[in-house]
Amino acid sequence: MRKSPSLSLGEYPMNTDELREDLVNMVGYLLTGAHGLYDEPAGYGPLRLLDAAGHLLTIMVTAELTDPFLMQLRKDIDERRFGHSDDQALRAFLDQACLRFAAGLKGRVDASSAREP
Repeated sequence: MRKSPSLSLGEYPMNTDELREDLVNMVGYLLTGAHGLYDEPAGYGPLRLLDAAGHLLTIMVTAELTDPFLMQLRKDIDERRFGHSDDQALRAFLDQACLRFAAGLKGRVDASSAREP
């Protein structure tokens, strides 16, 4: 398999055609999910978006574009995606996941800024 050019995260082993196909499938998942929300209970929206985040992280794992922070986020999301949770517990999880993600993103920006001349 030919290595693909860097996407600023380094080379990854996944064929760009495979990555493109996975991402196109993800777009289809998001579009059909959005369409389905018109006829589904409102509580399905957060679950669909959480599921989409899990799918995107799976694509990133396959493409070797993750790090320990993202791997932990995927693990936490998968526990909610495939486990049982009431609305209140899901809301609490999403509150914490958003705060952790924002802190992780800030850490990435800070680290990136420190490396720039």
